[in-house]
Amino acid sequence: MEATKGGDISRTHAEDVLELPKILKSLSNFCCTDPGKRRAQDLCPLNTREAVESELEKVQKIERTGESADFSVPFEPGELKTRVKTEVFLSLEDFFHLRRFFSSVHALQRKFKSSQLQEFFAGLHDHSTLQRELDARIDDTGAIKDDASPKLAQIRNSKKRVNQRLREFLNGMLRAQPNMFTESMVVERAGHFVLPVRCNFKKQVRGIIHSFSNSGETVFIEPEAVAEDAALLMELDEEERIEIEVILRHLTDSVRDNIGTIENDIESVVSLDLLFAKVRFARELHANRPVFDKRLRILNAFHPVLKRINERVVPLDLQLNSGKRVLLISGPNAGGKTVVLKTVGLAALMAKCGLFIAADEGSSLPFFDEIYADIGDEQSIESQLSTFAAHLKQIKTALEGNGNALVLLDELMSQTSVEEGSALASAVLDELSKAENVVLATTHNENLKIFVSNRADMLNAGMEYTDRPTYRLILGVPQPSNALRLARTLGIKEVVLDRASSYLDEDKVSLNKLFEDLSREHKIVEEERKKLADLVVSYETKLSAFNAKKKQESDEMRTKYRNELKKAKRDIERLIKTLRKEGPKPDMIRKTRDFFNDKIDNERHAAPYHPGVGELVRIRELQRIGQVVAERGGKYKISLENIYYWVEPTDIESLREKGEARN
Repeated sequence: MEATKGGDISRTHAEDVLELPKILKSLSNFCCTDPGKRRAQDLCPLNTREAVESELEKVQKIERTGESADFSVPFEPGELKTRVKTEVFLSLEDFFHLRRFFSSVHALQRKFKSSQLQEFFAGLHDHSTLQRELDARIDDTGAIKDDASPKLAQIRNSKKRVNQRLREFLNGMLRAQPNMFTESMVVERAGHFVLPVRCNFKKQVRGIIHSFSNSGETVFIEPEAVAEDAALLMELDEEERIEIEVILRHLTDSVRDNIGTIENDIESVVSLDLLFAKVRFARELHANRPVFDKRLRILNAFHPVLKRINERVVPLDLQLNSGKRVLLISGPNAGGKTVVLKTVGLAALMAKCGLFIAADEGSSLPFFDEIYADIGDEQSIESQLSTFAAHLKQIKTALEGNGNALVLLDELMSQTSVEEGSALASAVLDELSKAENVVLATTHNENLKIFVSNRADMLNAGMEYTDRPTYRLILGVPQPSNALRLARTLGIKEVVLDRASSYLDEDKVSLNKLFEDLSREHKIVEEERKKLADLVVSYETKLSAFNAKKKQESDEMRTKYRNELKKAKRDIERLIKTLRKEGPKPDMIRKTRDFFNDKIDNERHAAPYHPGVGELVRIRELQRIGQVVAERGGKYKISLENIYYWVEPTDIESLREKGEARN
């Protein structure tokens, strides 16, 4: 579950090897508050799909609005509640920070009052009463105001009068005998007003010596004549301290009375800080919301840590169809097999933490209850485990799980003999698949590739290698390890490579050759499929344009007929009006007969026509010529520019009647 307090978080083995802590450290950099930063680094995968979907929905809603916000909190969540229980009164600095916090909460409420994000800020409270109380007593510099209470105002006014009286008296002494002093100004030392007397005149100034200058030429003396006012000033200072303490006690009581709402808002602001940080982090990565589905479908994904190191990282495309639970990835070392595992695993972890994933929109993955990862060198000196034993320990943990987990196994059983390793690896994959886990494993083992190829629930895949690794995952075809080719690329002596080739088993060489041929054929098929897909897109684009043009012409034809109908209606109304006025005269009867004959002749074009298959005809509505290719149920299939239409006989015109040549 998500961590809500700062502190050490116990990470699972998978979270560590998939580098989730590094991702969360990057996330924390987008938080405004220190508690938010700590909470970001302490994020853990949520346990239920409902909780994750709820979090992702919040992130998506904020992301779509494009809005942002700044956050600040005066204390760690829960800190103030503890302090008001144990401390008599809070410090002036505490109240100054609280005052700023209330202002920031009010600013957030005002900013998002009419926003689509208003619901996120609706839970913040109104602290205006307490804020006014703080504003009345504390100024913008964080100091207690003179009028914070009537008594404090009286004390400070008295202090000003005494201070003024002291300074006037001492300045008078400085002006009267300037040759006795090293400076012509009153000096304050340790709360006392003193004069800078030349050392050879110190006996002429009766009073208390407070200090000497470093050179010894000046002695700082508080004259005896001001001792009474000085004592009075000290009394007033103490009275001021006591009154300020009374004010702070009163303010602390007010905070104590409202501690529930204050703590609630501190908690809410920290949560909002983290939520908005998730949005900023998603924008930085160009990440998208993951969709939870039965299928694993990753589109143009990348591992953010790797992307930070290498901007030209090759994106991952992976689609594990329904019914396939195990994907076995083969190919050369340094070809990107492990990166595939880490990219998929990290995407699953980020999704469960309520984060968008570094993949294209439409990427989907199952909601895994657990994620297990056996990646890298697992040797443990402290526990006296060999590399192989350490790997077995991780695999054992996955086998003992409850299923519906993502299991990532790097270089499966490569640390032991080929024969036993193949057998054990096959059994492990079989058992994990039966428990309805999704397994991604990497291997160089040819026997394991053959085992997977014979299973309906498993699929081979490989990292493409041409003259060099392309880091592109090819589904459906295992890839050879290409150890000798890679060694040649790295400059290993030819004599060593030739000798190595002679040691190879002929069957294994043939198998690798078969894998290479399959990979090559698969690449050709993929290229042809891409060409076909491009043709389909082109066809659909042209069809869409044709249909749009067809609709436009149809609309124009309907408009034309509608206008003609309106005109005919007006003509008929005029004829009727004339007949009523002039009567059935022979000339008017002839005009009427001619009018209706003309309109009826126009309608005769709509008479049905029954062509033969292969005949060229015109489609009335489109006024285009096409060929009849079939007849069914009284309708005719017309081919028109490689587009087929089923039309009624009344929609067809004969070209013979119009005397048009047959092509």
